[in-house]
Formats: sequence, C-alpha cells, structure tokens
Amino acid sequence: MAVRIILSSLFIFSSLLSYSQELYIVTHPAANLSKNRLEFRNIVMGYDNFNYYHNSFALNYGLLGNLTIYNDVYYTLDQGYKFFGNYEFAARYRIADIDKKNYHLRTAFQTGVVIPVNANPIVDGAVEYEIHPGHKVKFFNFVNDITIPSVDFHTTDNYTFKNDLIVTNLSKKFAVTGEMGFNINTPQSDFKFGNYFDWALSFGYLALPAEYKSYNDVNINLYLENKAYYFYKNKFLGAEIPNSGGFRLDSYLGIQSIFFSSLMVEASYKIPVHSNEYVETQIGERSAALIFSIRYLFFL
Repeated sequence: MAVRIILSSLFIFSSLLSYSQELYIVTHPAANLSKNRLEFRNIVMGYDNFNYYHNSFALNYGLLGNLTIYNDVYYTLDQGYKFFGNYEFAARYRIADIDKKNYHLRTAFQTGVVIPVNANPIVDGAVEYEIHPGHKVKFFNFVNDITIPSVDFHTTDNYTFKNDLIVTNLSKKFAVTGEMGFNINTPQSDFKFGNYFDWALSFGYLALPAEYKSYNDVNINLYLENKAYYFYKNKFLGAEIPNSGGFRLDSYLGIQSIFFSSLMVEASYKIPVHSNEYVETQIGERSAALIFSIRYLFFL
C-alpha cells in the first residue's frame, strides 16, 4: 500500500511538471487528466462589484490517458432563486501528441452539451429571464427589447451542443493554446438563441519555482487568456430578432498557485475588450468580473 501511494505521488508530480502552465483558468488546454484521476473544482464569478454571481461546480475524471470526462453544474446561493442552473457535460479526446524533452505539441477535440435545469421557457408575452443569478432582463414580444446571447444565462430552455478543436504548444516554461468551436442552440419552445462561434488564444507562463527540488514545491503560473465569440441573431417563432447577435472579445489576467501537486487556488480578472453586440451599444458596456477558483486532484 505504501509503495502504491509513493508511486502515485511521483506520477502526479511528474505529470504536473509536464503541463502545469497549461492548466488554464478559463480556457481549455489540449491536455487531459491522467487515467483514473479525479478533479473537484468550484468557481465563483462576481459581476458588477459583486452584486451578481455566476457559480459552477465541476467533477471531472480521466477515463483514459487521452480521454477526459467533464461535468459542470451552475448554481446560485442568492435568496429567492432556484439553486441549480444549467448542467454541462463534455468529453475531451486527445487526437495527436508530439512529445520531446521540455516540449510538446498536442491536439484535442472536445464535444458536449448544455442541458437546461429549472428552465423558464420563453413564450409570447412578457417574460423575465436571468442573465446571472439575481440579474434579470425582460422580454416583451421581442420588438424593441434587448436580447442576450445564451452564454450569459444562468439557465435557459435551449439545449446547446458544443464542439471545439484545441491545439496546445508547450516549450519549457511557456504554453500557448488556440481553440475554435461552433455551438448549436436547440430550443424547447418558441425562443431560439442564435448559434455561435467561439475562439480562444491563451498564454501560460511558469513563474515559480525556477528549478524543481521536491514534491512540496509551490507552482506559480501566470496567464493571459483571450476569448472571442460571434453570435448569430436570436429567433422567435422562426423569425430573426433584429436587436440581437454580434461579436465580443474578452481578456482575462490570471494567477494560479499549485500546492503539493494537487491543490490549486486561482484568481482571474475578466476585461471586456470589445463588442458590437446590440446589448452593449444600447445599454452600455458589459461588466468586468473577478473569478475565484479552487480545485483538488487525486487518483482513485
């Protein structure tokens, strides 16, 4: 038993050394969790000076060395709102891998679905909808109203089918990841959120330690993550809604600390860089956000 624990610890340590600076906070790397490795993660995202929150809990599992299963549930603790939001399932499969000393190039494909939980269907008439828990928008016949992309919603009655291609290049202490995907929204009732493209270009740098000496060394990683979206127009009863859709770009500045190669504490600041979406041009710029995350990884 003791030998097994020691070998597992060494394996965790060596695997973490190989890709710690590509454990991004908000974007996907092409890396996978090791086989039989389990990850618990909780994310708290505060908007508008922490007046609104968008939280999620994740339970992820390395099914194979190149296949990882992801499970996310969105939730809120705000009084007066349902606890659960949407549930998201995803699977990431590593397609190709070129490994050398202090260098690797990896390509992965991720697919998944967002499943409505406690959804309020949008139908004709006046309907209120949550963007983030506690932050509502109101629709009325969709004539002069502001309609928001589905990615901003805590809960929606649309299913979202997501597909992304991811490429990660790691060279010594520096990692670069590019990602592109197309996402399809399928409504249960009259209102369809527009399908959308997503892109990411993210950078990770291992700041500390300068040289690994033991399992107990603390890792400090710095991140610059950029995410972009292009939303098609929303539809009601098959007709496009003019005041919807558009492009947005957000950047995230983050720092991550890793303790004992298994406990990660993360913080990232979201900066809205650009948007030509109707919602922004009509009601002002989107809010910045502060993200806190903690995750713990271990072998079963």
